[in-house]
Amino acid sequence: MALSTITARDGNNAAVTVAAQADLAGNLMPMNSLDSSKQTYRAAAAGTAVITTTGGTLATITGSATKTVRIKKIGFCLTAGTPVQCTLQLRRVSAIGTGGTVVSPTVAKLDTNSAAATAVVSHYTSVQQTQGTGVGGPLVVVGVSEILTTTISTVQIMNQYLFPDNGVPIGQAIVLRGVADILEIQNNTAIGTTPAFSYFVEWEEDAS
Repeated sequence: MALSTITARDGNNAAVTVAAQADLAGNLMPMNSLDSSKQTYRAAAAGTAVITTTGGTLATITGSATKTVRIKKIGFCLTAGTPVQCTLQLRRVSAIGTGGTVVSPTVAKLDTNSAAATAVVSHYTSVQQTQGTGVGGPLVVVGVSEILTTTISTVQIMNQYLFPDNGVPIGQAIVLRGVADILEIQNNTAIGTTPAFSYFVEWEEDAS
């Protein structure tokens, strides 16, 4: 296979060059790819200590003042010294709650040529961060069977997904527009003792 070029017309009838894949005989071939040139970012943290009581916020994803933010994936793992069955939810809020020590992990670019990320991902330690001012109902609610810390060496640990459901491909992303458009990962039930919360968030940013 080789790359060739063809000339097409855009909506203003201006000529544009389009890359096309061709076989060795020069015949154009259809080409499909899961790759994307969109500016895409990830933020992640491992083993963060979270508060065990009901009704708090574990992490937030705050939108941007200059870009549209499209959330593509949110995954997590929750362990505890005395595990319980708990419930987490993903909810849009217009303002974050209060309390807690804010920790914002360093953002990683999927392409180093991308501009600096403008969305902010944070989690909270020391004391509980309260839940923010909700906008609409929960986007996702999941039941979580925490993993017992002392049995980690004998069980297979896999990320669970808050979004998309079960990690399957999605249609529309969760879109955040502006710094007052925020997602919170909230715990609606008590979490087991000495918990550790690991998570990652993947998102795109554009000028739409």
